[in-house]
Amino acid sequence: MFIIKRTFIILFIFIAANVFGQQNLNFKISGLKDTTVFLARYFGEKLYYADTAYSKNETVIFDKKKLTGGIYAVVCPNSKYFEFIVADEDVIMETDINDFNGKMKVVKSENNKVFYDYIMFLGSMKNKAMSLQGENNEKKRNELDLEVKSYQKNNITNNKNLLAAKVLAMSIDPEIPDEIKENDSLKYRYYLDHYWDNIDVTDNRIVHTPVYHKKLDFFFKKMIPQIPDTICNYAHKVIEKMDPKSELFKYTVHHLTYKYETSNIMGMDAVFVCMAKKYYCPVNDSKAYWIDSTKLVDLCEKANKTYPLLIGKKAPRLILADTSESNWIDFYKLPNKYNLLIFWDPDCGHCKKEIPKMIELYKELKEKNIDIEFIAISTNLENKKWIKYVKENKLQWINISDFPDANENAKFYIYEKRVTTLKSLNFRLTYDIFSTPQVYLLDNEKKIIGKKLNTLSLAKMLEHQENIDIQYLEVLEEESEKEKKRIENSKKNNNED
Repeated sequence: MFIIKRTFIILFIFIAANVFGQQNLNFKISGLKDTTVFLARYFGEKLYYADTAYSKNETVIFDKKKLTGGIYAVVCPNSKYFEFIVADEDVIMETDINDFNGKMKVVKSENNKVFYDYIMFLGSMKNKAMSLQGENNEKKRNELDLEVKSYQKNNITNNKNLLAAKVLAMSIDPEIPDEIKENDSLKYRYYLDHYWDNIDVTDNRIVHTPVYHKKLDFFFKKMIPQIPDTICNYAHKVIEKMDPKSELFKYTVHHLTYKYETSNIMGMDAVFVCMAKKYYCPVNDSKAYWIDSTKLVDLCEKANKTYPLLIGKKAPRLILADTSESNWIDFYKLPNKYNLLIFWDPDCGHCKKEIPKMIELYKELKEKNIDIEFIAISTNLENKKWIKYVKENKLQWINISDFPDANENAKFYIYEKRVTTLKSLNFRLTYDIFSTPQVYLLDNEKKIIGKKLNTLSLAKMLEHQENIDIQYLEVLEEESEKEKKRIENSKKNNNED
């Protein structure tokens, strides 16, 4: 697949999903040598290869193709390109290799005339605004603003029969009524309620424009509170208006699902789960027509494993033995205000860095009489290394794990001795331990209130929860800064090489 990296951004672009008949795309580009020229088309924010032609006498013609409507780009040598709209009409345009936009002339194409007229208009308004700096020109600046809004209304928002006008309208913000402009709360509420007014999510073609991607991203990053339930609610509202068989539906569902599946922000995996259950699962009734059954099974399995481990859920109960392999500990019976579950492996490189830090934090929390207990669960199947590490490092917190005989004779320990449970012995699956360390902070009801924590983020969270000053936090922050600089220097050196 051929992807072109954007070198500049035009904020207003366009559409498509319907296949039109054959179109002639004719471009006269002064200064263009006889050479290979590419045609590319947007899908979301990226440009993808669509066709190739050979220019002759400064002219390049793309034809004999059934093109989906949308924003396309004519890509000349050195990746220089200009954008234009493909709709159900022929396109004839003229420009110059050294100044695509400035020398652009639309000979034929109503959509591209609207498109480039607006770009030229905004450019002239920007130049006028730049000349009106200073308090004395406030009235003139307001007049310019009114002129822009009048142009937008007359040529764009009231003229959406053209694809170009519909696309350009997406970049026009909702107009705030005068009576609430001074009230920030009401202004935000109005903007939020009317954010999608100029974005027709029933029109499948808008997916073929970076404008839609930018508007979608901004809404979910900046406009709504970053609370999983709120994000899910707004996502469903927007998506339910779309054709479930369209590329717009596919793009939006995939983009939001992947965005929160891979998020490093604690708790955002709840959005992944809600998206998966709504649009991907169950496999035999999936709306995700673009994914094969094997991948769907994996995704739904991941969502099902993640669900019981979400923030707010009661942590799955574990009853495991300490280093004696005879004393069984049920962390549900611990009376503490907080429990910290640490899944770790003495052979794990990250664990070797984090466990010593956890030891220091644990000591300080105990000195401050914070009602917390650490429960460290070894994931290593070789218990000798674990036991040795616990003794040599004098780990004072609760240390538990499974052991070979309990796994080999699970029925005896579960049903005859009744000292543990199947989920406990299968704790690696129960807690979906695919890497270590994995850290969960629980409240007094054993509900998960923190996850994906390292020692630094745990210290910050407890400092906030308990309204205390943790002295070790300063050391952790200094070490974190040093590590960031080390990584930055490493990347810099690699780039130079």
